[in-house]
Amino acid sequence: MKLSAAKTLQKRWRVVLEAAVICGLLLTAPGVHAQSRDAPRPQSSAPVQAPKDDGRTMTVGLDVFPTISKGTDQPRFDPSSNLLVNTLGARTGLFGAAAREGLTWANKYVPGTDQTGMVQLYSLSTTGNYGAFFGVRSSDNRAPGAQNVIGSIDLVVADGDRPHLHWARYAEGYVPKGSTAFRLLINDENSIQNESARAPTADPYDFNPQHLVNNLRVDCGIGIAGAQSCTNPLSILNNGADYRIGIVFGDKSIEVVNGTASAVAFPANYALSWFGAPGTPTWRVYSTARTRDAGRLIMADDAVSIQVGKGDKTPALRVEKDAIAAPAVIASGQPPAMSGSCTVRDQIGGSTAGAFVLAQDCAQGTIVIGFSAAAPNGWSCFGSDLTRSEGLVRETKYDSKSATFAVSDVRRSDRIVFSCTGF
Repeated sequence: MKLSAAKTLQKRWRVVLEAAVICGLLLTAPGVHAQSRDAPRPQSSAPVQAPKDDGRTMTVGLDVFPTISKGTDQPRFDPSSNLLVNTLGARTGLFGAAAREGLTWANKYVPGTDQTGMVQLYSLSTTGNYGAFFGVRSSDNRAPGAQNVIGSIDLVVADGDRPHLHWARYAEGYVPKGSTAFRLLINDENSIQNESARAPTADPYDFNPQHLVNNLRVDCGIGIAGAQSCTNPLSILNNGADYRIGIVFGDKSIEVVNGTASAVAFPANYALSWFGAPGTPTWRVYSTARTRDAGRLIMADDAVSIQVGKGDKTPALRVEKDAIAAPAVIASGQPPAMSGSCTVRDQIGGSTAGAFVLAQDCAQGTIVIGFSAAAPNGWSCFGSDLTRSEGLVRETKYDSKSATFAVSDVRRSDRIVFSCTGF
């Protein structure tokens, strides 16, 4: 009985070995064509280009090489075929090509991409859903220490000796002429779903806090020594058409702190700069302050206010439709030019207010104040002799750039104070 069982087992092993040999021959024999057992047979069988009988090719499925948008000998495969492996090494990967019409339709929008040797990994969705998907989770990484967990990496190395143009990643969206049924087209959307804990805040000096949750980071350099400067991190250009609007911040998209949301955060001495021509910076708006709550510019519905310092103090300047308000107005600039029959010396103050001393006795005469700025109509001026009450100084004439004082009974060394307002 033991002998009979042994013969039966030997017979079964022979059958298994024969099946393995046959399977091995099918997988290694040159030019073998096999149809996937479970795959539906295509409705039509267009002429195909058979692979070269080089001993390295196994074809699974029919209509392996459908018509493409431009003539080429690059092969295509049947999407109903299946190949299940743990590791696949290949020089070129063609996935989903061709699509529903039997064409590599993407070549219409990015010409030449279906040519032999142009694209190493070619993927077209045949369902109109996702063309490719990459995913990674840190729970699958059982390394004892902290490691980088990255969903995908795009790398370009500009090390050639030809004047090539380089992109590490290029995304192109296309709305064909007459297409109006689409709801939206977004070239690149980057979303985070944080269900763990409230994210930390960041600022220009603390931009990498613990548990940082950041949608996009743009770096110059990769964190090692020897890096040179980069030109700029972002360009918004007209490449044949213009945008309807620039950068948009959605309402309630940024947390409000102390009454406002910090949509753009600059460090000290960083500016908004305007250019009038290539290499010609014109206006700049920037802050050199380093004290907390040093000030603010508030543009309301009915006024523009400049607040200096913390709190609800009276604005340093408030501009309304018909008025300008300020706690005090201090004249600045160079003192105005003085002329007339009464000479003066020792001028102090600004361009529209100040003081001077008479250089000589002037029983009767004039002092003319010349301003560097032109007023629309003229100047209203006040003057007074601070040294002697008998001395008289009053305005008698004006034009857009000057005011004339009539002077009487003033003495040498009398100090005169004046103040003027344009109108």
